[in-house]
Amino acid sequence: MTAKITASLAQLAPELTAHAQGSKQVFLRNGDTPTNVTQVAYGVFTTSDYCEMHTHATMEECFFFLKGTGTYVVDEHIIDLTGGVFVRIPAGVPHRLQATGSEPLEYVYFGVATE
Repeated sequence: MTAKITASLAQLAPELTAHAQGSKQVFLRNGDTPTNVTQVAYGVFTTSDYCEMHTHATMEECFFFLKGTGTYVVDEHIIDLTGGVFVRIPAGVPHRLQATGSEPLEYVYFGVATE
């Protein structure tokens, strides 16, 4: 298999996130690479977007927030989100994301399978 080596937001169609809130444009999916990376994407949550508290038993997630404001609840931690904030969510840890500002919350995300 030849791994995917480039992608452009201009060429990627927006799609609904797995939590049916917000949108994402996927740079890389697990079938595009022989690694444990499950997905790399650019995402946007508007003020009304959130995802319920949930866990991923076998996937670690990392988010880098580009702009906007929001709140990430990771286990018992409440993290205020603004541009420049990085959040890592270990596998099996409950988490919930919500946009809170009037501007969209924009981020880059990647997931890695742990098993």
